[in-house]
Amino acid sequence: MIEARAFEPDFLRRLDRLVLGIRRSRTVRIGQRPIGRVQGMGIEPENFKEYVEGDDLRFLDWNAYARLDELTIRTYRAERQVEVTVMVDRSASMGLPERDDKLGLALALGASLAYVAMAENDAVRLAAFAAVKNGARLSLTPFHRRRESYEEFRPFVTGLRAQGRTGLFDAVTEFLRERRSPGVVILISDFLLEPGEFEDALGRLSAARHELKVLHVMGEQESQASYPPGLYRIRDTETGAMREVAFGPALSEACRRKVNELCERLREYCLRHAIVYAPAFGARNLETILERELPKLGVVR
Repeated sequence: MIEARAFEPDFLRRLDRLVLGIRRSRTVRIGQRPIGRVQGMGIEPENFKEYVEGDDLRFLDWNAYARLDELTIRTYRAERQVEVTVMVDRSASMGLPERDDKLGLALALGASLAYVAMAENDAVRLAAFAAVKNGARLSLTPFHRRRESYEEFRPFVTGLRAQGRTGLFDAVTEFLRERRSPGVVILISDFLLEPGEFEDALGRLSAARHELKVLHVMGEQESQASYPPGLYRIRDTETGAMREVAFGPALSEACRRKVNELCERLREYCLRHAIVYAPAFGARNLETILERELPKLGVVR
């Protein structure tokens, strides 16, 4: 499975050149718009303010005092660390068509982005979601900050299997019950959902002020509908419903049209709500997606 690539030393060395595109220098007051940069003990000078009793004398600007005969305090921009959650769809639809290895691609991308995020010592975790009978909708790893602990993600990544319904809205509801501070959520899925489900789920994450990045994963055979013509008995992997179809040029074109409509609907929704959208089609394109496509879209830089 392609997800094992994300732990190979040569592959990780190629990821060392990438940085996760995160908006750090802002803070939010409840009920108000973002108010700009955070001030504190950082590295980059931000501003000056008049000295008042109790201020830390280490930050007195003696050059300003010599010129102006006034005591001023130099302030700095504090780089805020953030929490990054990479959520991967592991529902049954991610396992088909089997030759496309959609789940493997999604896990490889998710683990790779976790590795990139850990370069900044941000708190990073992986999550997998699906509505599995008698099982949790959302599985979460612990947070890890340092790349020395990246290998601890391996059992989680390599142990996942595609099963169950997508259940994205329920997974997001469970995720938001933690009531943690807003962070970065990277959502990776094929988005083969009931109408309106991804809009509701993404809307809830946005309302909770998380910075969202959406990776739309599909397989080459699936997106191109390149199935041999003939009679097929098809079973819906998530509902179990069966039906027979005669697959030919007309149905192939209809399938491609449906894929294009889904992509456009998801892309337009993300554009309207300031969510980064990135298509990631084809497991064999893993390195191209990471090194060329994601930087273009601001997921990494």
